[in-house]
Parts: sequence; structure tokens; C-alpha cells
Amino acid sequence: MGMENTHTMAKKTVGRPSKADEDKAILVPVRFPPHLLEIIDAEASARLDKPSRSAVIRDLVVGG
Repeated sequence: MGMENTHTMAKKTVGRPSKADEDKAILVPVRFPPHLLEIIDAEASARLDKPSRSAVIRDLVVGG
């Protein structure tokens, strides 16, 4: 009879801890024609806080 390992250790994961399911955002890939991207980029550059393109799109979707 060999020695049996009765202690099991949980394997550590690398990286950031995962978020709770209700906090996870769902990635939605979207394609925009160039003229709409120009409008979105112009909106971003006109704002004082210089948001990212993604932030401008989120603002437009949520706020209209």
C-alpha cells in the first residue's frame, strides 16, 4: 500500500479575481460605418473630459 494524499489544495488562479455575475458586462461587438465613427469621434473631442469612443457610445445609448 502506497501513501495516499488525504489533503487536497485548491489550485491558485493567475490574474484578477472574477466579478460577481450581476457585475459582469457582456461584450457586444458592433460595426459602425465610417461616417458614424466620425460623428462619435467628433463628439468625444468636443467634450472637455475627452472620453474614449466606447464611453461616448455608452453615453449615447443610455442617455440618447
